[in-house]
Amino acid sequence: MVLKACARCGNLIPYGSTYCKTCAPIVEAEREARLSERKKESNRLYNKSRDPKYVRFYNSAQWKALSAKRLQDDGYRCAFCGGIATEVDHIIPIKTPEGWEKRFDYNNTRSLCHRCHDKRHNRFQSRGRAAARKR
Repeated sequence: MVLKACARCGNLIPYGSTYCKTCAPIVEAEREARLSERKKESNRLYNKSRDPKYVRFYNSAQWKALSAKRLQDDGYRCAFCGGIATEVDHIIPIKTPEGWEKRFDYNNTRSLCHRCHDKRHNRFQSRGRAAARKR
């Protein structure tokens, strides 16, 4: 059996592994902490460019309760594809005056999976083959 040093503590471990059994969970926990910090920082920078009115709305306890109730009532099923819903969408967008008035209206919401929510708002859509042929 070929051995090498653990990348963290230097103990001998089988070749093909990076960390010993003692260091592996510690390194994984450190990695998770770094990812969590990066996500928080990314969200902070993203929210910095958003209208504070909408940031306050989406962080409000009333919205969190309403969206949790909608997801639970819909059985965590996407209204479009039937997949697992993780997000709640406003049928009339809240960026319109009418939508802002109905922002807490239960009947103005629906449960969507992340993919269908992105499609609904035309986010992160690739151009596809039709657009590539036109070039």
